[in-house]
Amino acid sequence: MSNYDIKSEEKFMGQNAWFSLFMGITLLIISVYSMLNQTSAPLLFLGTAAFLGSFFMFVIRGGFTWRMKYHLTYKDEYLNTIDTIAYKHVVLGLLFSMGGVYLLSDTFALEVSHSMMATFYLAVMSLIYGVSILWQSKD
Repeated sequence: MSNYDIKSEEKFMGQNAWFSLFMGITLLIISVYSMLNQTSAPLLFLGTAAFLGSFFMFVIRGGFTWRMKYHLTYKDEYLNTIDTIAYKHVVLGLLFSMGGVYLLSDTFALEVSHSMMATFYLAVMSLIYGVSILWQSKD
């Protein structure tokens, strides 16, 4: 495997991490927005600003290109290990968040729909995956 291929896969992994963070922030805004009682124009403006900010963070930090294709595994074994550990972090984070929601379900059972919780779980998984990859690839 050439040095160019390794650098290309590292860049692709960085793009996946920033894309996961972008999607996690967006899904978190979507899942929490409907729980707020007073939805006003300033709050909508803040949500839109957070969405655009996370999008530009993804574009600037990730260096998005249309030529990158999605692969299920990486050719480099070190990057495969980082990806596998990130998925383990996702599963643990999902289990802990589901356990926390189960323990606190009596306080907000009537205010939360199933679609909001599904969106919240997707946001948690995306955020944990992105943070885990970025944290591991810094080493």
